[in-house]
Amino acid sequence: MPNSKGYIEAGSIEALNQHLCRLIEGNGCPQELISAASYVLPFTAAFVVVNRRGQCPIHLCDTYAPGPPKEAVQRYVSSTYLLNPVYNAFLSGLAPGLHSMADLAPDNWSHADLTTPVLPDIREEIGYRTPGWPAGLQELSLTVDLDADTMGEVSFARPASQGGFPPDLIVPLLPFYPLFATGFRALWSRHPQNTGRPEASHPVLEDFARDLLSPREQQVVQMILKGHSSLSISLTLDIAVPTVKTHRKHAYAKLGISTQQQLFGAFLAWQTGSA
Repeated sequence: MPNSKGYIEAGSIEALNQHLCRLIEGNGCPQELISAASYVLPFTAAFVVVNRRGQCPIHLCDTYAPGPPKEAVQRYVSSTYLLNPVYNAFLSGLAPGLHSMADLAPDNWSHADLTTPVLPDIREEIGYRTPGWPAGLQELSLTVDLDADTMGEVSFARPASQGGFPPDLIVPLLPFYPLFATGFRALWSRHPQNTGRPEASHPVLEDFARDLLSPREQQVVQMILKGHSSLSISLTLDIAVPTVKTHRKHAYAKLGISTQQQLFGAFLAWQTGSA
């Protein structure tokens, strides 16, 4: 870790390089990415996944505590990833590099008090959390282009109460990014699930309620699920805010729901049943 003056000790650099060299040479495991980062970045937990278009992310490893936190990671890769800002940014062509979750999140993640498969929580930087996920975390993602349809991701978490990930905390990691990227690509090149063969597609957000809603209602519902406010939807779709609210009202009626909380629950129930 950097010392009080921001310098990284020589022993830390050597240890970081050893972890990444093992990956590059073909002798390491996904955990090496997390272990290497621990020498230059303070975090309390991390996970490594490979994001894929039209597929669930592939979980490679994580350091979340056993029980609800670790179960939450599995719930994320099986369902709630579809609402995640990093995953949706990947679908939109996210550039490789280091990304704060908050910087990728929409403008207004709503909150409520009831319990559903996704827990809206105004204390969270993206406004919700998967059940079991530790509360009050900020996240930083190191992303790597693996090929046109896959993106490697190392997601680091740190409590907001400890300061999260301010820019000065991230700076020591930046010079080592090329090594992390090379190590991740080497890891993926020999991973058994990197077969190059197409798999059956999983449900995508655009398929939700397709048989019930009009195309415009679908657009509005999808943006609500991603966390956009009525104003954001209005500006993005170039329609008036009252029109957004009308489409939302009609969509909710067709879905048999009345709140955004219930919309999250309906989406997760559909996604799980369609997987």
